Amino acid sequence: MMSSGSSTDRGATRRDSSFQPWHFYILLSLAGATGAVIVSRNTHPAALIMLSASIVAAGLVGAAFHSAIAGFLGGGSVEQVASGRTRQFLEQEKALVLRSIKELEFDRAMRKVSDQDFAEIGGRLRARALELMQALDGPVEKAPAPSAPAKRTTCASCDAPIDSDARFCKHCGAKL
Repeated sequence: MMSSGSSTDRGATRRDSSFQPWHFYILLSLAGATGAVIVSRNTHPAALIMLSASIVAAGLVGAAFHSAIAGFLGGGSVEQVASGRTRQFLEQEKALVLRSIKELEFDRAMRKVSDQDFAEIGGRLRARALELMQALDGPVEKAPAPSAPAKRTTCASCDAPIDSDARFCKHCGAKL
């Protein structure tokens, strides 16, 4: 039995039946090819086929160009998550962002990254991870900000520096 994630049946996926931008380009190129054939009287049939094929190819290029421009202009929203490849891409990006956060924390522990850089880069990575998690799992409520700053900046077990929002020590795993 195949799962829906590993199905190779192309007919099983639901297609969007609304009018798509590429439909416009194909229809326009077919109308242009028909018009060119009508206007070109007394022309060799091979020339008419080449003319029609070049006009249809121009329509396909227009559709591809439209798709590329639309990706640059409107590709930044992760609120509308479609199933399939988009979800897989978001899951891969989430894993990459979480791995980057761990590597950044390791570099900070090894003193390769300053505290200021860690705060700046870590903040951006955590914001992106939260955005991706919200897109994948639905709305995620933010934890309320602590009213008082944490008293301890080192672990009681191993005396290693800890983050203010940490619940476990990164070095020994002790509960804070």
